[in-house]
Amino acid sequence: MLQPFEAHRTGRIVGAFTDGQAGLLRFLLAGQLALLDEEDPLGADPDPLAAALGIADGPVKKPDNPALARLFPNAYDDADDASEFRRLTEPDLREGKRSAARQVLGSLEGYEPGDQVWLDAEQARVWLGAVNDIRLVLAVWLEIEDDDDDPFERIPPEDERYEIVAIYHWLGAVVEWLVEALTG
Repeated sequence: MLQPFEAHRTGRIVGAFTDGQAGLLRFLLAGQLALLDEEDPLGADPDPLAAALGIADGPVKKPDNPALARLFPNAYDDADDASEFRRLTEPDLREGKRSAARQVLGSLEGYEPGDQVWLDAEQARVWLGAVNDIRLVLAVWLEIEDDDDDPFERIPPEDERYEIVAIYHWLGAVVEWLVEALTG
């Protein structure tokens, strides 16, 4: 298999990775889970009702961490409207992103080279969201603002971020392969 994901004749999507690729994905997903715990609007010990509803108790400001701010951008220009929208939506969105990262990690649990990951369409969409979220975080570190920015053009090989550029591009390819497999 030349690419990690392909549509299979059964209607499912099959994926395969090298040991290094699977390990990298596990590492990045674990980091994503840790990131999602930062600046959580529900806090470390949330009110049970607020947690059950996925709604924060009070005002919720835009995260200070730029990576979190990219994952959870303001929905409104007005600060009060943005805060209220965050209060009502961000806790649930965070939990959705955590759930996606956990599901992808679960599908890679015990993965060995030569194994295959079999996904139905819903599982593939979960993978797509989790991998894309990682790309968004890496884009912040690489100072990528739009799709036309190619960090390979401005980050030289001797820059410590160069390896992250390669990972960013590989994850972009994984996203493309998932989309192609989903759309047949």
